[in-house]
Amino acid sequence: MVLVLGGPLLVGLLDPSVETEQVAPAPTPVAAPSSAPVPAPTTAAAPAPSPVQAAVEAADATVTRRGADVGIAVLDRTTGALALNDEADDAMNSASLSKLLTAVDLLDRGAAGTVAVSAQDRRLVRAALGPSDDPSMNALWSRFGGQSGITRVIERLGLQDTAVPDDPSQWGEVQLSARDMTTVVRHVLEAMAPADRDLVLGAMSAAPDTASDGFDQAFGLLAPDRRGAAAKQGWLCCLQSSVDLHSAGVLDPGGRFVVAVLSNQPFGYAAARSVLDDAVGALRDTLV
Repeated sequence: MVLVLGGPLLVGLLDPSVETEQVAPAPTPVAAPSSAPVPAPTTAAAPAPSPVQAAVEAADATVTRRGADVGIAVLDRTTGALALNDEADDAMNSASLSKLLTAVDLLDRGAAGTVAVSAQDRRLVRAALGPSDDPSMNALWSRFGGQSGITRVIERLGLQDTAVPDDPSQWGEVQLSARDMTTVVRHVLEAMAPADRDLVLGAMSAAPDTASDGFDQAFGLLAPDRRGAAAKQGWLCCLQSSVDLHSAGVLDPGGRFVVAVLSNQPFGYAAARSVLDDAVGALRDTLV
């Protein structure tokens, strides 16, 4: 099933189980815009129907490995359409995706003047988001509240499937979904203070192929054919004899399509990477 939020209901063309709702407005910015404008979706008097439904259907059709739980969510910021497959609301271990939520929390609080964010803290954010450096995340998690930061992001952004980890020290076990990750990335694009938005997107855009721990993070949105994507990757092994492998961010240089592909798979990393590469490849071929 694909759920489409926003846009017209194409009666007779869609599967009967498809529902249509309106995506909520973006949160109010935490600080007044500076001279650098926050990027906005392209507007048109009568936008064409969004292609995201077809894209998610194509991506979902690539998931043929038995036992793979793959949540796929794509937001079209031009039309307001959000397409979700059946697993897009499944909560999974976040792995390093929680680094993005922690960065959003501390930078938003810094922009609002409720905490002091130093130049060193911003360097830690860049390291946590780009090369996905775990020691940098550990420092930010300890300094800026850990679980309480995740709770603040849940409440501020209205996340539906996200929860703090049972063990406060295990930030990789924050629970979240593909649907919620599109909300987080949209917040970065549309509601963060410009300097903070640029820090986050710049770090994700410049993410190296090899992470700080030596893991090859050139998969999914950051596969070799990345075409200007900005993404946060996540990987975690081997809780319940499975791997969590995720890719979430912006698909295209213009920032129109926000994508999240999250997975829990009973395979090794090589097979899991192939699943994400195929799904994101289908999205890319359809949308850009």
